[in-house]
Amino acid sequence: MAFEKNAMGNAEADYVFEQGFGKMGIMNDEIYYDPIHGIDKRIEMGKAYVQTLITKAPSISSTTGGTVTVYGLMPSFIDPQIVDRTVRETPLVRMTPRKAVRGRSYVYNALTAKNGAAFLGDEAPLAEDVDTRTATSTTMKYLYAVGRITGPALASGLGHINLLAEDLRVKTASMNEALENEIINGAVATNANGFDGLRAAITTNAPSSAGAAITLDNLRTDFNTSFEANGLIDLVVTDGSTFNVIKGLLMDFQRNVEQPSGLMNFGIPDAFMFNGALFIKDRYMPTAAGSHEILYLDTRYFFLAVLQDMTYEELAKVTDSNKYYLKWYGSLIVNFEATMVQRTSIA
Repeated sequence: MAFEKNAMGNAEADYVFEQGFGKMGIMNDEIYYDPIHGIDKRIEMGKAYVQTLITKAPSISSTTGGTVTVYGLMPSFIDPQIVDRTVRETPLVRMTPRKAVRGRSYVYNALTAKNGAAFLGDEAPLAEDVDTRTATSTTMKYLYAVGRITGPALASGLGHINLLAEDLRVKTASMNEALENEIINGAVATNANGFDGLRAAITTNAPSSAGAAITLDNLRTDFNTSFEANGLIDLVVTDGSTFNVIKGLLMDFQRNVEQPSGLMNFGIPDAFMFNGALFIKDRYMPTAAGSHEILYLDTRYFFLAVLQDMTYEELAKVTDSNKYYLKWYGSLIVNFEATMVQRTSIA
């Protein structure tokens, strides 16, 4: 799977939006997925778009896998259950709000400074208070995963292993993993086809631990840094090692850490609450010694702007095989990064 260059015009982007979100009854700028605030319209969207159900099969050839050599009198039984040793959770893909957008760019206005109000004397001159505003735009980026199955593989695989379900599962997981990695580690400076992730976007508040271990004082300081910058941290993301250290620090003075309510752990079984924020660990955060990081996030100010959510399409049939691809059009928007904090260089 890979992100591709931005080569879509506005007219084409408008058509893509109408063929996807338009058919599903989603308006431009409408948030259709925000699990933290209880919004999830994807089931209704899927029912409205049932015509896009997959009818072809995946990228597996008749030579895929190993060879079993045995006598025909006692044939081997191959377990149709495939053990996935590459599986990775993608919590941010699941919990990041998504907003349907029209066009090849997402453009928004921001109020950056108020001129304020003042107490004046009797009949004082009434000068105009001029506030400061600015406009920002982010281009859509395009993520793809391509699959193929040969005619012989399709003919020989029927009735045992569902090749379609297996390969589509892998391709879908690959798309989600690429998106999870980009949400955290994406950097336009190193890959112009992708978008800036959270680590690249959060620049105003980036304290360094200078290779020292994380402390509770660090946590309180970082929460307060966000508060003083008009932020309200409600999600904290780090790697597994740092996550365990923080949990141990909390257990030093309380027997049990507060557990998230309902399904708010988003697949991370030992997620916990502290200072009103959900703490989770993510496999795509930095893990090198002395380079661990913590992201303190305000979910009001970041989301995925989506022109077209993950979609299946068939490619031209030019050989005895069926070829298809999955695609996703969108970009991560961080429209107030100064409310967030990125602590770096943790032991």
